Amino acid sequence: MMDKKGITLVELLIVIAIISILAMVGVPLYIGQQKRAVRMEAFTNLETLRLLEEQYFADRGRYTPNLGECSKDTDNISAIQQELPGFKPGTGLNFSYCIEADIDINGQSRTPCFRASAFGNSGTRVDGEVYRIDCNNNRNF
Repeated sequence: MMDKKGITLVELLIVIAIISILAMVGVPLYIGQQKRAVRMEAFTNLETLRLLEEQYFADRGRYTPNLGECSKDTDNISAIQQELPGFKPGTGLNFSYCIEADIDINGQSRTPCFRASAFGNSGTRVDGEVYRIDCNNNRNF
């Protein structure tokens, strides 16, 4: 009787098929998890901006003026930090942030009110995504 060592072509094909199926399921789940993690940056920073705006209002009786240009790929951090020094979003940001003053909420111009926005920067997993929070804690996330 011959002593067989090694694997057959059929066994190899079965292993490749199993690995391919696992990759087809696993890779999209992994990418989705990465996007959720990147989005958390915006959610956390917007909530921080809302709290800092409320503190600013409590101290001065008004919200901040417009801070920064509201679009992606803008670096408004120093403009925001001049009025809200407690805003420390870190480095390597995936979003650009801005604050708009005296905005229109539900068709009604309201003074005082604000809206903080996060715009997904170009070349990131969240390119083109926009998240907002306002003075009434209305949010789209």
